[in-house]
Amino acid sequence: MFNSLINISRGAKIASIIVTIVVGLVTTAIWKTGEWWTDKPFFEPYIAVVLAREQIDFGIPAEFQAGFDSNTKNTGDYFVSHDEKKIRIQKLEDFGSIDEANRIANVLLKDENCILVLGSSNSTVTAATLDVFLTSKNPPAYILPIATATNLLSKAHTNGHDAVLRMVPKNEEQATEIQKLALTLYNQPRVAIYGDQENPLYSEDLIRDISSKIREAGGSILVEEMIGPTSSFYNSLPVWDLKRPPQVIIYAGVAHHGFLLIDQLKELEISVPLIFTDGSMISELIENISKIPNKAFVLSPVGNKTQPEVFPTYEAIGKDAYTLLNKFVKSCGDCDRTKMREIVSDAKNKRYLENGAAGDYYFDAFGENSAMPFLVYEITGGKFELKSSFQKE
Repeated sequence: MFNSLINISRGAKIASIIVTIVVGLVTTAIWKTGEWWTDKPFFEPYIAVVLAREQIDFGIPAEFQAGFDSNTKNTGDYFVSHDEKKIRIQKLEDFGSIDEANRIANVLLKDENCILVLGSSNSTVTAATLDVFLTSKNPPAYILPIATATNLLSKAHTNGHDAVLRMVPKNEEQATEIQKLALTLYNQPRVAIYGDQENPLYSEDLIRDISSKIREAGGSILVEEMIGPTSSFYNSLPVWDLKRPPQVIIYAGVAHHGFLLIDQLKELEISVPLIFTDGSMISELIENISKIPNKAFVLSPVGNKTQPEVFPTYEAIGKDAYTLLNKFVKSCGDCDRTKMREIVSDAKNKRYLENGAAGDYYFDAFGENSAMPFLVYEITGGKFELKSSFQKE
């Protein structure tokens, strides 16, 4: 009888240990996938970095993350607040999916220990995240490092969320630079514009701005098409048989479908000049453009004043994002959502960071970075050359 009781006691202890281990593993897995307990996360407070690092042929988020992480090698995955508390960094993957972005945004919104969100990877998923945050009177501060759709910050301001900053210039400014570039190629250019089916908010927003500015300058738009799983450049082939076909092609989208456009132009031997918007500014674009003889350009907000010959990637924006967040956290004591929103809002109407890795940051009353211009780079034949100034007019 006594031995039986001992065996039962040992069995209970073993079972208890197994349950503890399993619960630990499960809760850790839940935390890592973003499905943590909303009332008590492992680290509090924390900052969420939400990006699509796993997307094929869209290297901007991965480049950004590499730059951000380069600053954490010596400090670890956390910031230190004004009262010397650790503010953890939690990385989340949204795969460029609206559904996943919505799911993550809802989890983060419910967890008030999330005091700030840095993301997302394009304008479409950023808009989806912002829509979730705007349903609350107590949202986390939101920093946009990549999305350029023009009206995102105006929407945030109109709906009462003023703790939103954008690190890069908006599409409206990119459209102005594209207009100037097109006019250097032709006096009254005939233009074909292609967008990206998988990032429609970015493309549609930018295409309309570009079209308007080209028409204002006396040019004409002969094509507006989307490129993606159900559409391609081939849909517009009849226009190339006109007596006066397009003289310039503009692609407003991310690199994956830009590569498709390059391949199709190569096979069709269409050699008019090409202009790629900032969504295509990754190193693989240089390699792909060398396949065709077309004069080619790409826009980017990323620049390097001291080494303009160095290829600009979003690693620089990632480094600057870390610097900005570090400044926010260092000035935050007993930090919660309310205090972080106050700090982020207070960054407006100030030259908040000068001579960053990618440029300068002056956030206006809406949170737009009015100090950073879009730059034009020529990439004809796979070569790389800066064609515009670092100074804004």
